[in-house]
Amino acid sequence: MVQQILNLAGILLIPTGLLLMILGRLRWSRKAILSGVAFLVLGALLLVWMHFVLLWQVDACLDSGGQYNYKESVCDFE
Repeated sequence: MVQQILNLAGILLIPTGLLLMILGRLRWSRKAILSGVAFLVLGALLLVWMHFVLLWQVDACLDSGGQYNYKESVCDFE
């Protein structure tokens, strides 16, 4: 649930950053442009981080001798 919320936040931050950059450019507002860039970078970093969290979970499971169940997102030890 938390991962889905963070993915959604990352997805929503990118268009918000683009909108702020466009509005800042139209009004020649340096603050709005910098805020837009910050939102873009934050959204992109959040999406990349969330992608790698799953890879790290699978890797940790396999390193400990388990088998990762993708449907249930759990590590099975048999």
